Amino acid sequence: MKSSVKKIILILIIIVAGFLIRTNLEILYQNQKVEEKLSSPKENDSTVGRADQMDYAENVGEDNFILQTYLKEYPETKVLLACEEDITNDDLKDLIIIYRDGDYSYATVAVDSGDGENYSFTEPILAPYENHKIQFKNIDKEAEMEFVLMGERDGVTGYGIFRMVEGAPVNLFGEGMEDC
Repeated sequence: MKSSVKKIILILIIIVAGFLIRTNLEILYQNQKVEEKLSSPKENDSTVGRADQMDYAENVGEDNFILQTYLKEYPETKVLLACEEDITNDDLKDLIIIYRDGDYSYATVAVDSGDGENYSFTEPILAPYENHKIQFKNIDKEAEMEFVLMGERDGVTGYGIFRMVEGAPVNLFGEGMEDC
């Protein structure tokens, strides 16, 4: 009888051990899947505002013609970031300029008048205070290019998605812009 009890106990131990091993392997597999998703986002994932998916526009050089045109008209401006792209779908480069004025940062768009020599400047819009980033993205697949302004103030981050509508940048959607 003792050998039968020993066999039953041994079988139960093997079953419990197998169950525990299987459970641990499933947990490891699930963790590996989560890590893979976090380390390699999908190419077609269009979530706006995720830093791991953003290709930020490069700041133009100080010798950029559009920036020089802007600075001739507004020589006292402290430019923080200026990025160039055709956002009006006219095959001519426009320039988004973020600048500081007192305790606030603003953005204006220098829109090409059509000759590559003259530019009109939009009314300023409130921009994040620091750590500015701009991304150009044709989110809706329509003619005009949308642009994303991102940044922060005192650790609070925010972004706004804009499109040029009738010569002015219009905020289509955003989060946290009022606090940064």
